[in-house]
Amino acid sequence: MNLKSVSIGIKTFLRDGALFTAVSGIRETMPEAKIIIADCGEYTEEKDGVYADLTREGHTIIHMPFDAGFGAMSNAIADALDRPYLLIGSDDFDFRPPSVRAGIEKMIEVLEYTSVDIAGGRVHGPYEFDLEDRGDEIIEHPINTNIQPEPLFIRCDLTVNYTLMRAEVLKKVRWGSSKIGQGEHGAWFVEAKRAGFHTAYVPGVSISEQSDVGDLRYLKFRMRSSDPGRAEFDRIGVRKYVLGTGQVDYDTSAGR
Repeated sequence: MNLKSVSIGIKTFLRDGALFTAVSGIRETMPEAKIIIADCGEYTEEKDGVYADLTREGHTIIHMPFDAGFGAMSNAIADALDRPYLLIGSDDFDFRPPSVRAGIEKMIEVLEYTSVDIAGGRVHGPYEFDLEDRGDEIIEHPINTNIQPEPLFIRCDLTVNYTLMRAEVLKKVRWGSSKIGQGEHGAWFVEAKRAGFHTAYVPGVSISEQSDVGDLRYLKFRMRSSDPGRAEFDRIGVRKYVLGTGQVDYDTSAGR
């Protein structure tokens, strides 16, 4: 199956070594896919050379202000999309194994022949939930994915950030301006459900992460995810969010 209908969006910040490996893997195993990189890190001679090569090949590089954040980079990638499907990627994903391309082809099949709008795989194992939406309270409910014989897809409302989605989804569902770890993941899927889009997990589709975790500055910025604030939940009017484990991730409802 040809991947000319697919753009692969990669947000990158201070993890240049991992980024170069991710880009190399895409160019090697799926050269017809288009790469869209949003970079809010720093620029070096080596990186500028890689970006110049990618630009000549027809890929898109978006230079962002330093530490622009997850939301700003995600929205910039969405605005640059000019193909029917966007694969949500990360600079530490390992695109080199042939199984990755096979998985993307399977996600394309789901989008092309079903009513699914957002097809997801796995990164660290099972992470698929239904979302009970009570307006200002969201509750995750685990779903059964151990279905035999294995179906082409399994409906859910939330999965990991390794998804292939239709371009029209990104015209209606956007990210806020928050940094990573402020509820942006769950909030986006809540809004996708509220907008009437259909999400599914595609069995057998997965990707691994590289071991490169970036430099010490990256780790310092990444630690912000431990902050108890959830600006993205506040933005969409969610005052309480309960994880699939039963743990309360965020709760300001007591102040009502």
